[in-house]
Amino acid sequence: MRFIEDLSQDTIQLLQKIYQKSKHHRVRQRAQCMLLSYQGYTIKELAHIFHVDRITIYNWFSNWESRRFAGLYDRKGKGRHPIFDQEQKEQIRQWVKLYPKNMNKVIAFIQKEFDLSASKSTIKRILKSLQMSWRRIRRKVNGQPDPEIYKEQKEALEVLIEEDKQGIIDLRYYDESGFCLVPYIPYAWQEQGETIAIESGHSKRVNVDTVRKTAKVVDSCFGQATRMVDVKHEEAFQGLFMACVSGLEAVS
Repeated sequence: MRFIEDLSQDTIQLLQKIYQKSKHHRVRQRAQCMLLSYQGYTIKELAHIFHVDRITIYNWFSNWESRRFAGLYDRKGKGRHPIFDQEQKEQIRQWVKLYPKNMNKVIAFIQKEFDLSASKSTIKRILKSLQMSWRRIRRKVNGQPDPEIYKEQKEALEVLIEEDKQGIIDLRYYDESGFCLVPYIPYAWQEQGETIAIESGHSKRVNVDTVRKTAKVVDSCFGQATRMVDVKHEEAFQGLFMACVSGLEAVS
């Protein structure tokens, strides 16, 4: 029968400290195993306690006897090695940015350039480690206003707002919203902090105009509309938004 023997008081105290405070579960198990064996527990009992086979307990004993405290820890390099090195991962990032929606295309590049096979799950784990995420592409407007004109108009609006506060004028805000059956907006792999945007396309629209006293957005009457983006009958879609006009006028 094999047991751990000849443990000094200092060694026992250090094993107890490792068992109680180590952040590695396996290390805590092995330290506890050495202590229990020293107290007289058999290998069969230890295998039952730690839910491992007898060979594993023998290996723990051998590592302790040959390497002492270092034997409680796994050797460096143990476990499966990564499929891709850092340079290859960066190349995969570039391919994904070229084809953010087409994972099969990226896998084909990997097979061709690296002569390696990888599943979609493996590629997803790599992309997540590179701080990329799978989320919906955003729509953007077709162009930006001229900076100088925008600045002048903003300053003019600030003057009007101040005059309205002083009672010199009665300022009203005119607003127009357009609604349409927009096409499907796909998902894609994107860098964190960056968003892929596609320009909005043209389609038949339903416009709603309103004049309001304040510039606050009034959206309560559009709640039902946002749940009907997949409406099949345009007549019902149009009627819903025309019904919103009365709500907007009431607010203004």
